[in-house]
Amino acid sequence: MSDQLDQLQEGIVQNEVSENRDQELFDQMASRQYNEKKQNLQIEEEDGGDQNQPVGAISEVVKPDENKKNTVLINKAETKRIVHQAALERKTEAFEQTKSFELHRSTQILQHRQLVDSVWARLQKVVASSDESMKFLTSFMKQRIEQEELQLKYSQTASLNRLFKEFDGRIMQCNYPEFSKAVRTIDSAMERQTDQIKIFITWMQNQTRERLEQEMNNFTNQNRDLINSYNRYKKTLIDLDKDVIKYFNKYDKMYQNITIKGKKPQKDFLRAELKYKQAASKVIVFQREFGTWLLNSWNEIKQLETQRLDLVNHTLLEFQNQVMNVYGKIPQHDSIIGALNGVKVQQEVNNLYSYDFVLTKQELEFIQTEQQQELVKYFQNFQVIDKYAEQSHPLILKQFSAQRDVGTIGKTWIETGIIITVDHYFLTFDGKPTRFSKPENKYPLDGMKMTTKNALELEIQFVIPGLVMDSKKKLLIQFKKSDELEEIMYFLETVGQNKFALN
Repeated sequence: MSDQLDQLQEGIVQNEVSENRDQELFDQMASRQYNEKKQNLQIEEEDGGDQNQPVGAISEVVKPDENKKNTVLINKAETKRIVHQAALERKTEAFEQTKSFELHRSTQILQHRQLVDSVWARLQKVVASSDESMKFLTSFMKQRIEQEELQLKYSQTASLNRLFKEFDGRIMQCNYPEFSKAVRTIDSAMERQTDQIKIFITWMQNQTRERLEQEMNNFTNQNRDLINSYNRYKKTLIDLDKDVIKYFNKYDKMYQNITIKGKKPQKDFLRAELKYKQAASKVIVFQREFGTWLLNSWNEIKQLETQRLDLVNHTLLEFQNQVMNVYGKIPQHDSIIGALNGVKVQQEVNNLYSYDFVLTKQELEFIQTEQQQELVKYFQNFQVIDKYAEQSHPLILKQFSAQRDVGTIGKTWIETGIIITVDHYFLTFDGKPTRFSKPENKYPLDGMKMTTKNALELEIQFVIPGLVMDSKKKLLIQFKKSDELEEIMYFLETVGQNKFALN
């Protein structure tokens, strides 16, 4: 069919060249130079590596003098049918590529998102366990305060100074002076212990209220902020997923209308695909941000836990010393202090929050083997590879690079990519377009008029269909070489405006 299509399209061009060779096509172009370029310029047939070439492109434009020898009568209805079939084949190829990409994309997104959710759930489980430990410690301190307050009350009323003493009015007679001296020593020691109990109670109250409970509140508030942030990410991703589904369904419906119902498209098929690709790209980017956020939150929680464990360890050290000051040194005191001083807080926390501990063996193998990435890179550099990205796009007839004028007063040029689509639309992009680029402008080619301003500048006037009446839109573009300008003019005239449009 490719050879037949080439011959038919050659015939179309030959007939058009024969019928119009005496007509000046553009007011501003030198007729002789333009016709020489026009006669010898070829639109090469698309190969697999250059997406600038149209499928079923016209392989050769026969010179006007050769038309008389090579003119072939062509059944225009059959020609239109073949060209229409070629367009459908292009659209089917593009649709199958997009459908394959969407299946791959959704699978990769799901795997990445599930892993982020699983890690987050486990981190929160560790946080919950840590919170329970802090609640237990503060409860222990409060109970100990109550015990020491009872002890203080007893110590303040307990005294041995009445032993072997008689009272005569306001005078207390001591029966055994030496014994009473020893008793006063005991009472003095009990008074000192009472003072130590007061200090102990004050320390526990301050430590509980100003350190432990304050730390719990700070940890809880910061973790709550992380939870809120996580929920916002999830909500945004749900909304973005809805957009992807919406645009893909529109794209799918458009394809079904074209192929199954045989309806003539009212919109550009490539632009519909790019809308879906834009929505899909936003999900990929936001999912990558979600993974980066998880790693940052992971580190933040680990730092909070490090501060918490360090505070608890110092609290227990000081608690043991306070007990010794009140009740004396027990045999195990030194070993207890040595053990607490020997705790390597940072190492303990690092082990608890390590990748090997938080992730399962199967998850680690999935990242390292199936994804062939390091864990950090998988989360923060997440991407979905489009295996068709380097191939020529079936819906693109031709691509050009130029500059377009976006100025209101005077000329302001910006780098512009131009794509001519299979549905005969003229799309412009900021910079070099990719399969995920958003077109800045879309113009139909029907009714288009071109005027050269100079050897490098081309003004194109497009007709924009409206509900009540059509409007016109002018676009001024500039090329680096005059050959490039002449090439796009010739392409738009012979292929872009071919009356047997590829739709």
